Amino acid sequence: MKMIHRALAAVGCLAVVPMLPAPSLAQTTEPELQLQDAIELTPFGGRAAFSSDGKKIVFVDRTYGDAYEIDVATRQVRNLTAHLPHQGIMRIQYLASGDFLVTAPRVRSGPNTRAHLEMWVLDKTLKHGLQPLGQQVFEGIAVSRQTNLIAWTVIDPELKPKESWQLAFVRPTKRYVAEVTYHNGVPALSGKREIMPALPKECGFIEPQDFRDNDTEVVYSCMEPMQSGAFTISVMGSRFAEDRNITYRRDVGAYNEVEGLAPAGDWATVECGKQDKPGLPPLDICRLQLTPNGKMTLLVRGTTSGATGDISNPIVSPDGKWLVFQRSDSASGEIGEGYGLYMLRLPG
Repeated sequence: MKMIHRALAAVGCLAVVPMLPAPSLAQTTEPELQLQDAIELTPFGGRAAFSSDGKKIVFVDRTYGDAYEIDVATRQVRNLTAHLPHQGIMRIQYLASGDFLVTAPRVRSGPNTRAHLEMWVLDKTLKHGLQPLGQQVFEGIAVSRQTNLIAWTVIDPELKPKESWQLAFVRPTKRYVAEVTYHNGVPALSGKREIMPALPKECGFIEPQDFRDNDTEVVYSCMEPMQSGAFTISVMGSRFAEDRNITYRRDVGAYNEVEGLAPAGDWATVECGKQDKPGLPPLDICRLQLTPNGKMTLLVRGTTSGATGDISNPIVSPDGKWLVFQRSDSASGEIGEGYGLYMLRLPG
């Protein structure tokens, strides 16, 4: 989420830019969803993820905080980690088994903790605490809806403790897939293998986002190296069998970060904006058809003139009927922080 903001910090030119009105990169003849029609699910938290049946959503209250689960129908919220020992939760997602996949540090070491996060499993009964998978991860994890298959990126070689975490965007990385399996109730990674051994020439860093087409492809955000003071974030996919990359949306100087895929995998939600100045651009939520050079249409306009607040991390319910997103603020000192979860009915 918001990779461009982190990348700007990595090259030493992070700046807060006023949220000036800018033309959307989306091309659409469809009516926009209206932000004022959104239903508030919870007034705090972010980084939401749906359960496989769409009845529940997990999220974190803040970066390195606790993990929560909300029942969509009743709005009942429960804290999943308040009574478990941990060093702060960055992300939480559902595995197909019903257990939770957690991103969290083993030890907190200040701001650079973000480059030294690990993957853990929290069983759905909450009886065993966080169980380590023995694998570091940098940024987001793609999690299959069908099996316990996951895909992730690691910094290789690992950054030293005092090296800034933002350097990860310009250092070597590797990408893997594996399945979370269990032996006598203990989770582990099985069948781990490297994918995308060489990144596409456009990409300096990629973040796996989701699987599609029966887990034969991973859709990801591609962050291009800075050129002439401009960044480009593109939406791409990698077909495993052919080791082939597909460009779904690439606009030079544009921020298009893929977030949630529709149930059939034929389209995705994208944080979209025009990256014409240093700093985080005004971001809206767009819908992108996952075909080569696919059509993108505006779903929700999330910014207003003169304000730093916006919306981000959009996901689609498993039945394809609802869009869930978080309120955000580009001026926040903590990248990716959420300030409440909201839901909008999708057309059709």
